[in-house]
Amino acid sequence: MFFCAVGFISLGVRAQSEGSQDSDESVFTAQFWADYNMKHNIDADKSVSGFLGYRTLSPQTYSRFVAVPTYNIRHRKSPEFIKWKEPLIHSFHLGGGIFYTNNFDTEDKLELRLMQGLQIFTPEIRGVYLKNYLRLEERFQKMFEDSSWSFGLRMRYKISTVFEWRKRGESFDRGLYLPMSIEFFFNFNPADRDNDQIRISPGIGYKFNSEWRCEFSIAYHKIKNDLANDGTSNDLVFRFRIFKSNIKKGLFVRDKEGQMKDLMEE
Repeated sequence: MFFCAVGFISLGVRAQSEGSQDSDESVFTAQFWADYNMKHNIDADKSVSGFLGYRTLSPQTYSRFVAVPTYNIRHRKSPEFIKWKEPLIHSFHLGGGIFYTNNFDTEDKLELRLMQGLQIFTPEIRGVYLKNYLRLEERFQKMFEDSSWSFGLRMRYKISTVFEWRKRGESFDRGLYLPMSIEFFFNFNPADRDNDQIRISPGIGYKFNSEWRCEFSIAYHKIKNDLANDGTSNDLVFRFRIFKSNIKKGLFVRDKEGQMKDLMEE
């Protein structure tokens, strides 16, 4: 399934590239991302998480350094007229981000973000869970050659799932899995630069134990790079992620449903 998804993305990117050969408005790049993701559980309902990341692309024109902390709150209540076992809203998320871009051929760029989001999991369908993640972002960008800041406002909607490589019993504490997601961006007030439009991200991951896991994905990103013109880029993004969860011993025990949902957490 992972290789089929990668093949589909490759065909789509190739079609985009061939369709834009006679136009200077669309470019193709390959990006390389690496992240170290951390999560610390405060109690059964609250946690803090975040990641440190490095991003670059080919042809190489910049290096980007990323730091994103998030405060997560598990939601436990649901309206009485909804007779679901779990609440409609799974969790709320508040966070921020610092994105520093070291440009090689122009001035460097700094972006600060504020983020507010919520996650909704659909009921299980034949062992498959779907996560709906809705997030509002306020973006503040500044080029170092200019003293003024620009403001952007956008909504992100991401739907994701994960599959076991091989079906296991009552728990998933170790093994291969396949994470997949598609994300849409709605730029209400576009930022000056880097306005994403869509991301399609199939991947493969391995869970070593309750604390450590890693993932590798090959994703397609479509981005409107500069608000001053109509240029877009079709990017193939190779991303490697390491996850470390600091779970307090004896705090709570995850069942298999909780373990699978943890694999879809941001």
